[in-house]
Amino acid sequence: MKKTILIFSGLLMISVVAKAVQTGAQFLKIGTDARLSGMGSAGVASAFGINALNYNPAGLSAITSPEATFSHSKWLMDANHDFIGFGVPVKNMALGIGVTRLSNGSIDGRREDRSTNGGYSAYDQAVSLGLGFKCVGGVVKYIQSEIAGIKAEAFAVDLGAKRKLNRIPVTLGFGVQNMGGGIKYLSQRDNLPLSVNAGFVLIAMSGVALAFDVKRLVYDGQTVFSTGIEYTMQMGNKLGFALRGGYCLTGITQSSDKSGLSVGAGLMALGAQLDYAVSPETGLGTIRRITLKKKF
Repeated sequence: MKKTILIFSGLLMISVVAKAVQTGAQFLKIGTDARLSGMGSAGVASAFGINALNYNPAGLSAITSPEATFSHSKWLMDANHDFIGFGVPVKNMALGIGVTRLSNGSIDGRREDRSTNGGYSAYDQAVSLGLGFKCVGGVVKYIQSEIAGIKAEAFAVDLGAKRKLNRIPVTLGFGVQNMGGGIKYLSQRDNLPLSVNAGFVLIAMSGVALAFDVKRLVYDGQTVFSTGIEYTMQMGNKLGFALRGGYCLTGITQSSDKSGLSVGAGLMALGAQLDYAVSPETGLGTIRRITLKKKF
């Protein structure tokens, strides 16, 4: 574990001095789980199960039986952001596969005189294959983007680690996301939104969890701070509910990019979990996300 901490500390130091440049495949920065969205997206230590695939793949190791999830949010300009995933335990490991897609539907084309000239579609998607083993995990992503018939492809890798401390009820999380050679449209190549993440979750008392994350967006030159709280009450073995709140801050001073208060709630029954959240994931307003997870 000491070696793991040293590796991630070195990556954090590199990210601080990295020069800010434009990045492509921005959809990879969008959250995919309503539970974590309600907690300000503080998920590097608190994500577990198949929903950890896009936050910290080490959390996949919490899968003890087959589980599936579906998440949906209405994005800007009538776009839809969706995630579907499936995870299964394999001996002392867990495998997860997921598809994330941001589809923009039909967009009107315009001539120079502003008259209509038909339309075109645009989408971004990533197919992820992850593996979680004890306190570490990794994900390989195939990324595809298309605008008006022009396609771009890329591959990326995520790595993550989690460690529960022995003497205090704290779990530490570390992660690196979107390591790859960039994505190319025609003759222009953009870096992927590489990030280095660290955080912890504290079980303050029975049913109450406090989470905190720091994410450094290397090429974007931004640091994102996230904190969240979750209160969970179980009513028997098959029924429970949760209330959540969080705050996300981009930079030391508030930015309109992704800063603000998040709230959410969840209902657990018969091996299924339904979560809903409202979070400020764009500078133009809040996003509502719903997630359904089912264990088999």
